[in-house]
Amino acid sequence: MIEHHETIGSLAGEVLQGLAGSRSALIYAQNTTGKTRLAQHLKDCDPDGVVLYNSSVEDVFTWDNERAVLRMDVKSELLRTIETQGLDGDIVDTFQAFTNNRIEPRIDFERGEISFGIHKGDDNSTDGIKISRAEESIFVWCVYYSVLSAAIDTLKDSPDLRLSADYDQLTLAVIDDPVSSMDDVRIITVALALAGLIKRASDVDLKFLITTHHALFFNVLFNSFRRSKKDRAYLLQRGSTEGWALKSQPHDSPFSYHLGIVKEIESAISEGKIQRIHFNQFRTLLEKTANFLGYTGGWGDLLTGPDAEVLTRILNLYSHDRFSDLDSSSISEEYIDAFKGEFREFLRVFRWEGAA
Repeated sequence: MIEHHETIGSLAGEVLQGLAGSRSALIYAQNTTGKTRLAQHLKDCDPDGVVLYNSSVEDVFTWDNERAVLRMDVKSELLRTIETQGLDGDIVDTFQAFTNNRIEPRIDFERGEISFGIHKGDDNSTDGIKISRAEESIFVWCVYYSVLSAAIDTLKDSPDLRLSADYDQLTLAVIDDPVSSMDDVRIITVALALAGLIKRASDVDLKFLITTHHALFFNVLFNSFRRSKKDRAYLLQRGSTEGWALKSQPHDSPFSYHLGIVKEIESAISEGKIQRIHFNQFRTLLEKTANFLGYTGGWGDLLTGPDAEVLTRILNLYSHDRFSDLDSSSISEEYIDAFKGEFREFLRVFRWEGAA
């Protein structure tokens, strides 16, 4: 029988209990379900034992358009570790490996900034390059990845032989959706590298929890883990009255629940109780359908009604909003009308069960 949880703390307890006999847990959850809160709760409960990647890590870095540099808060936990452990060279190497290009980051802790350039040692060298949003996301991930990689290498040594005690208390790496703004090729690259890192840690007492709303990221990790009995996969759902439920996911595509999404959205429309969570559920349904049908242009191509442009904009906004785990009671009637119209058109055009 599936257990339901009324609090994040209770849900976290089940996750930790499952990890006790496992190496990693991979959780698929729609935005607004609570995965970000789950990740932050685990960090707050054990600050020294958990190394966390989430949107707060991304917030440590801000792009300065005027000077074409990436500003960083050197007081952050990860950057303090980078500086004290001398891992800046590892970050540069990892970034170039992930991006397959010649752009080289230069990290300046005194100024608190990173500049990017192509450094050939001749007149063709270029400084002050404006990197793309995807490259910025990759760089931030490389910061976390380099710390986690160094921690694993250090923990492989016996305590009396370790060059640093900084990682001695680590027991859990929590990674919440690291693939924002990345294209499919880079998402696959990050997923495979992470799977390799987890495999490297097989003889270290360090557990991994990865949460994501991205189907491709989930799929690649799941298939990388599927031969191991030490890795578990789950689907996290949240009902309006029952609370959170963590369901074991035996397949590489976490979409057996799609008819449930259709039913829930239809119910919200009929009862006049549309919330932000329903916008994100619809986007998930669009992503699943686009992947299944091979729409190379992405899920936006599946919106064919008169309000497609409006709804595409609001679905992107709600999905990437840093506060997307919080429901909003102030959704404009324009957005609600666009949502209802495009949802019904989607059901009609693609003949989903439950369509009127």
